[in-house]
Amino acid sequence: MKKAPEGDIPIMIVGDSISHGSSGDWTWRYFFWKHLRNHDVSIDLVGPKATLDNIRTAEVGDDDETYADAEFDRDHDAQWGRPYVQEKEEIEAKVAEYEPAYLLVLLGINDLFWYGVEPPAFAENLREFLTRARRPAPDLRIAVGTVLETRKALDEPEFAAKVAATNEQIRLVCAEHAAVVAETAREFRAAEHTWDGTHPNPNGEVRIAAAFADLLADTYGLGARYPRPYPVLDGVDPRAKQPLD
Repeated sequence: MKKAPEGDIPIMIVGDSISHGSSGDWTWRYFFWKHLRNHDVSIDLVGPKATLDNIRTAEVGDDDETYADAEFDRDHDAQWGRPYVQEKEEIEAKVAEYEPAYLLVLLGINDLFWYGVEPPAFAENLREFLTRARRPAPDLRIAVGTVLETRKALDEPEFAAKVAATNEQIRLVCAEHAAVVAETAREFRAAEHTWDGTHPNPNGEVRIAAAFADLLADTYGLGARYPRPYPVLDGVDPRAKQPLD
């Protein structure tokens, strides 16, 4: 919820529930931050929020600070339920305020699932997002993640095809706008890497963090690629997700 101190590299993570996280999560933000710090990269995560979503209540958008480990830089710009169609209207002001050098973006599932956006319209929304993000910062480096596999895509071939077409649009639009693509979907499997068919468990969080870390290392020489083989981490504690009485 601050600008980066002098000398630190400011990075803003822009996302939906997959980046926001909910009660009891580590979040991929944690694994990404920890990896870069382990490689002596001085970064400062910036953005308007620092909390998780409280999934234990019926309310949407209420905050929770029950991270699995809160000892990391928690600032971010991610919100449960957020689509590109909304974020494109807000990103210019946020970039102007928080002055990131890098924007790491993982959005899209809500556009497809809740808003019914088709791939051509998705591409136009992404173009607007990228254009507006760079208005206050023409040299802003932007990395865009691909839409992850979900249980819905496994169960519904038509939706899986829509996700695949959308990810191809992400690659094409980013190439047009000098943005780079983090292949977040490449190693992510909904059956193994989510706790509810959509939201990442710790093993999924590690794979998302790795996709962005690999991209920054390969493209910009920032840090190092995420080590393989991946650790096998315990799943989400179901008590952290239980509704409050």
